[in-house]
Amino acid sequence: MYETLDIGDLLKHTPLFADFDAEDLAAFSRECRHVRIARHDFAFRQGDCADGFYVVAVGAIKLVLPGAHGHNKVIEFFGPGQYFGEPFMFLNRPYAADAQALEDSLLIWIGKPAIDAALDIHPHLARQMLAGLSTRLHTLMCDIESVNLQSASQRLIGYLLTLPRKLDRARFPCSKTLVASKLGLAPATLSRVLRQLISDGLILVEGRDVVIHSTAALQRQLLVG
Repeated sequence: MYETLDIGDLLKHTPLFADFDAEDLAAFSRECRHVRIARHDFAFRQGDCADGFYVVAVGAIKLVLPGAHGHNKVIEFFGPGQYFGEPFMFLNRPYAADAQALEDSLLIWIGKPAIDAALDIHPHLARQMLAGLSTRLHTLMCDIESVNLQSASQRLIGYLLTLPRKLDRARFPCSKTLVASKLGLAPATLSRVLRQLISDGLILVEGRDVVIHSTAALQRQLLVG
């Protein structure tokens, strides 16, 4: 199915390329290629040559820092419209983490020569990528603060408040085990905090869905810790 998809049509729905007109996008797309990644397979591994980056068209990717004895640290999750791998590419250094598919995914590969040429003629693209890098840095700083200065309850509540929501319903982007890794918690600790928040009447958990009864109440609990 994916072979029939048009790369330009996929990229035009990505905010990163919102400033491209149809002609520019068509020309740029010819320098890209689509890549299918099966669940649990890797887009790249730590130490691979970072000669480009990926845009997620369909599916979900986790960025993971490998550790000893399989104790990996989840850094971030990426879904449709988001992109990953560009900081390593700009540094001209190997990828410093693994990028693994959480589900069958369709990615768009963009090589460094193609993005360098596009940046020369599209100021909006440069601003978008700079904003993306700044957001990534801010997220990492918040993660460091959370792990070192916040309780388990505060980490989880803070994370829940950042999740995209439809009305009162949010959704974990992956399994709770992976969420625990991102938050620097043991899975058992995450489960215990979730049970406490449910018992306090602040949330309801239905599989990967989380119903937040009151954002204000959850924010007050965040201050209490």
